[in-house]
Amino acid sequence: MSKDVVWTFTIQITIMLCAFAINKLLSNRLSIEDFGQYNLIKRSVQVLSFVMLAGVGIALPRYIPLYRNGEQQRSIVPLLAAALVYMTGITIIVCIISAAMVNDALLAIALAYAFTLALSQFVFAYYRGTGNYKWYNATQLVIQLAIILPLIFLPILTTRIVFLSWLIITSVLVAIYMGRELFIHKLPHLNIASIKEELKTIVKYSSGRLIADFFLFSLSAFPLIYISKTQGLQPTAYYSVGITFVTMVTPLYSFMGIILLPYVSECLAQKEQKRANLFINNLATLYLGTSLLIIAALYLFIGFFTSLFFADSYLATVETSRIMILAILPQALYLLYRNPIDAVSVKPYNAFILGICLVVMMISFSLSTTLTQLAWAYFLVSILQGVLSWITWQFIKNPSNS
Repeated sequence: MSKDVVWTFTIQITIMLCAFAINKLLSNRLSIEDFGQYNLIKRSVQVLSFVMLAGVGIALPRYIPLYRNGEQQRSIVPLLAAALVYMTGITIIVCIISAAMVNDALLAIALAYAFTLALSQFVFAYYRGTGNYKWYNATQLVIQLAIILPLIFLPILTTRIVFLSWLIITSVLVAIYMGRELFIHKLPHLNIASIKEELKTIVKYSSGRLIADFFLFSLSAFPLIYISKTQGLQPTAYYSVGITFVTMVTPLYSFMGIILLPYVSECLAQKEQKRANLFINNLATLYLGTSLLIIAALYLFIGFFTSLFFADSYLATVETSRIMILAILPQALYLLYRNPIDAVSVKPYNAFILGICLVVMMISFSLSTTLTQLAWAYFLVSILQGVLSWITWQFIKNPSNS
């Protein structure tokens, strides 16, 4: 496991640096209004893609280790087929609803790109569940490096061109990855009965996680959508700087969850829950210490980092960003506990936590009138998210309570 941690940490740091590079390139090449529109569409695409993923990104890393390490080992092929059927059905529904609400060429590109991202997450979840962390990390890194290329070499860059180029690149790479697995493993003949049986398992477990994913990315997308509607694209671009700082750092904490979900599931299959609990407690101490250090560094040198990762015109966001980076600590705790919670219990506790946080965010934003007030609202919702996750884990870490 230590090798997996080191490998994952190294690659995820590199992916985070790619995110820095993407934001730097786009903030310099796009106008402030276009950059605000880009961030708005990006958050919307993230919400759509995880709705299309339909909770499968969590289900596969949970059930693949359980099937492979249980007392009676089971084939994972029907599970994978059922997951794809479920994702396809959800995606069709999402596309119909979206097309009925909005008729725009950019929406079509966003929907196609969102589905491509969902398929890429399906592939990543498969690698994660099978414990193939080298391929899990390497495939993500290749995609991140590839989508930087059009931002550098295309002579003209607009929001539409950015997402269209990303759609083409990601589609090609995902097709290669899925084709490789089909070629290597030569999947056996599937029967309808086995797929139906596994589809019941996927629907029962993933439906709650689908709601949780929708709430999670709504928490990310709602602030920018709300601000764009009430205050315009320029304030949206300014506010997105603070969110970007948070989302650039939190992958440091979410990377451990990549390993933690299948690890805790494996411990459950082997009836070694105490070993998992001890490991999570040690991680909690590590998360607290490192998040405080990162917050202190960002808080003291926020002007320097704003100039480094964005254009100088975004220095006006320094005070707002100082407030929002405080959210790194409670969000780190949420990212620690959400995977063990999903591993231990079939009940969608995270959906309840995130639903409460989304309601509180909508209320607090409606009561805020300035960017500073909106920044404090974002921070307070993050505190609620972290505290509720910690309380839930204290209750559910005993399997008898799950």
